[in-house]
Amino acid sequence: MSVPRKGALVLGGLLLLVAIGCGGRVGVEGKVTLEGKPLEKAMVVFRPEAGGQEAGDVTGADGSFHIKGAQADGLVPGQYKVTVSKKEYPPGMTPPGPKEMSSKLSAKMIEVLHKNYTMQDKTPLRVLVPRGGIKDVEIPLNKDGT
Repeated sequence: MSVPRKGALVLGGLLLLVAIGCGGRVGVEGKVTLEGKPLEKAMVVFRPEAGGQEAGDVTGADGSFHIKGAQADGLVPGQYKVTVSKKEYPPGMTPPGPKEMSSKLSAKMIEVLHKNYTMQDKTPLRVLVPRGGIKDVEIPLNKDGT
């Protein structure tokens, strides 16, 4: 293979990567609801279907989230599986204060959402993140997990 041909292949590969959106991250914001009501203190995680770095956020009082990655905010455009998890202490148990928290007490927390939403291999939730980002992702959950 001649040098110019190798150079053309490398350039073509780079152009392909740019064309499929391997460029910068874009903003992703939205809201999670359960049975039509905002879901507070839930962990929302976006996992790229093609593999790669996942990112997430904890929802606010109004169910809103703003995706933050380990190194930068936002996501690379593409198709994502979304999981949502919300854990609470069992009824009758007084939640510990911040200074009392331990892994033993955390282990007593129970998942309040259907397992279909919490498990990567079961989640029906998918979001396509466009090149320009998205500010109005709606993630409506129900008690049946559908």
